[in-house]
Amino acid sequence: MLLSSSKCPLPALVEWCRALRFSLSAGLGPVKIFKQQAKSGPRPLRAMADEFAKKLQKGSSLEDALEPHRDKFPPLFVELVAVGEQTGRLEDTFQELESYYAAALTTQRNFRSQLMYPAVIFVAAVLIVAFLIFIFGALGLKADPIGLGLTGTAGAVTFLVCAAAFVGAIFAVLKVATENLRFRARLEGLLMNVPGWGPALLAFALLRFAVALRMCAEAGLRAEKTLHYCFRATCNARFQAGEERAVAVAKRGDELVEALEASRAPFPREFIDTLLTGEETGNMSEVMERLADRLREDAERKMKGAAQMTGWLIYAAVALM
Repeated sequence: MLLSSSKCPLPALVEWCRALRFSLSAGLGPVKIFKQQAKSGPRPLRAMADEFAKKLQKGSSLEDALEPHRDKFPPLFVELVAVGEQTGRLEDTFQELESYYAAALTTQRNFRSQLMYPAVIFVAAVLIVAFLIFIFGALGLKADPIGLGLTGTAGAVTFLVCAAAFVGAIFAVLKVATENLRFRARLEGLLMNVPGWGPALLAFALLRFAVALRMCAEAGLRAEKTLHYCFRATCNARFQAGEERAVAVAKRGDELVEALEASRAPFPREFIDTLLTGEETGNMSEVMERLADRLREDAERKMKGAAQMTGWLIYAAVALM
């Protein structure tokens, strides 16, 4: 889903990944890098950068420094940084994360721009209906514009309060989802049953899984460790519920394909077949890279469709009013 924590907005995260990548390629140590970011990095992340620098200076790992702030960063960021640190590939990790979040930022902006006009129409319709309710009451007319018995000043205020409460409830849910990782995972899992939104959220979950699997394959991690990072990176309860079953199969020495099938997570047949190709050819990293590129395009296209469907629902609500 196109949600990012208010404590870690996507533009700042993209800038951070780019700066960390350049600094690592220049040979700077993590402590010095985060001290620099605490002074001149993205403003929303300066306090955390300062905290990371202090913890790293005391001997903590970057993974340990990130752990208290897990809910403030996207799950893919946390999991891949852990992989990159363990394998000594942090520069490559931040390059991959920069590309992923830059694409996510573009998709997020396109999504919001598509919904801007329907949202304006909805607000205008609410104000017009409230004005009609007020005018009919002021003129002493007995007509009921919306059939709910709302008339006059009191009726107009009641209608505006109800409309504001409805919109406020939506924003409240989104706010909680951006701040609480578990709630967000459950929300994404639940919305997978919603037409239009379901295919888009499935594509994003698969994209995160593929990106994490590619990095883990390049790092040569054990299968059970790989599955742990990949399932958590999806940030989707429908996938995460199958992590334990998949890890149990991997620990027996079975293939990743068998582990994913045993997880009972909603992996499409095409994803399973592609994974099987990667295992049989021994080119898991290259296969997942190509799959991630396809999934990224698919996710962007389906999110555009979800935005269009949401816009039509808003128009339908305006028509009803």
